[in-house]
Amino acid sequence: MDLHLDLHSHSGYAGGVGKTSFDDVERNMPLKGIHVVGTGDCLYPAWLNKLRDTLQEEHTGLFSYAEGSPVSYVLQTEIILTADIGPRRKGVHTVLLFPSFDAVDKAVLQLEAWGMKNTVGRPFLCCKDKFDVSKKIETLLDIDDFIEVVPAHVMTPEGVFGSKAPIDSLQDFYGESAERISIIETGLSADPQVLSLIPEFDRMSLISNSDAHSPALNRMGREFTSVSTRKDYPSILSALRKNHILGTAEFNPVEGRYFLTGHRGGRKGHEGHYCIFSPKNTPPDAKCPICGKQLTIGVIERALQLSAIQGEGRDPDDVKPKKPFVHMVPLTEIIAYSLGIISVSSKKVYNNYIKITSIIDECDLWFESQNAIRRKLSGIVDDKLLENILSVKRGEFCFYPAGYDGEYGTLRIGTTMDYEDVHIIK
Repeated sequence: MDLHLDLHSHSGYAGGVGKTSFDDVERNMPLKGIHVVGTGDCLYPAWLNKLRDTLQEEHTGLFSYAEGSPVSYVLQTEIILTADIGPRRKGVHTVLLFPSFDAVDKAVLQLEAWGMKNTVGRPFLCCKDKFDVSKKIETLLDIDDFIEVVPAHVMTPEGVFGSKAPIDSLQDFYGESAERISIIETGLSADPQVLSLIPEFDRMSLISNSDAHSPALNRMGREFTSVSTRKDYPSILSALRKNHILGTAEFNPVEGRYFLTGHRGGRKGHEGHYCIFSPKNTPPDAKCPICGKQLTIGVIERALQLSAIQGEGRDPDDVKPKKPFVHMVPLTEIIAYSLGIISVSSKKVYNNYIKITSIIDECDLWFESQNAIRRKLSGIVDDKLLENILSVKRGEFCFYPAGYDGEYGTLRIGTTMDYEDVHIIK
């Protein structure tokens, strides 16, 4: 069967999130069209106890909250690994997937023996160097054949190839255990087109997850991966490992918080002023023209750097991803834009969202033809909203400013822009 997967999320214990409830997930994910989601934070004691008390195994390694629910859960966490890499210390966010509570329990015991800091939802493990990282990853993988290690949002500053303490290969951080990594998470500021610039990823399965810190309609399910397989954890994981992926749906990377290089206005010494640069316009020393400090290098610029470092210097216009993908703009954002409303969680936005998703769920919306969308939604929503949905389908939109230095891009429908020639200092 065809399954839409969003395997990276967080509970309310992760920090920076509100209270998360299964009731919210159960209500929202069928509207989105997501079939399998990650539990988030399954190593954290309070949340692990909640998962154990609340979830029931429905298929091997897949759990349900309510009998007959269309939503299934995979035991999942994100963990922060740190290690000395050369003269600097690097922190890398990594997703762990587990096939059972027994595997989670064994992993917890091992991680605690290593001194894991587990005081918030997203645990923290300090390693000496890449050799220590490798040893620990190998030990975790050897607990169970169906434990999986997935480098998270690989191009953002906290990803393995991010701009903080930058490295040139997976082995530079994960050591020899990099050979056992077969799945990479694209992240919100990258997509398969961007990652196709990097030769090392040619052998990898590229998956997309929302990394949601809330079950809100504009957060969870904003990215997903589609597979066609039996609905059980071993089958799903096998499909991902073997790259038997139908395709991915991607948060538009230009909207992502780290797409371009720059400094946001809220930084010290900026007094509200900001700067944004496409790769060809970044100052030669990568220093901020406002505060003089190192700029946050954007995802597209890092991908181009790695493309050159790894020996090929691929042209963005020439690369072609192995699997199909589509770009999505969260439907609630399109509705809010069309209504002239700032809040995507307003009642008017929600009412219009329900009107649309009662006809077609949000995931399927992005795979429908324009004619089919017009036929299904004409008379259901007002003409302006319908035309804006179709404009996004046609690619007649942009984000200005684009995402940079922790700031999401700002949606504009009905116009486009060239992101290859951005040079903004305001």
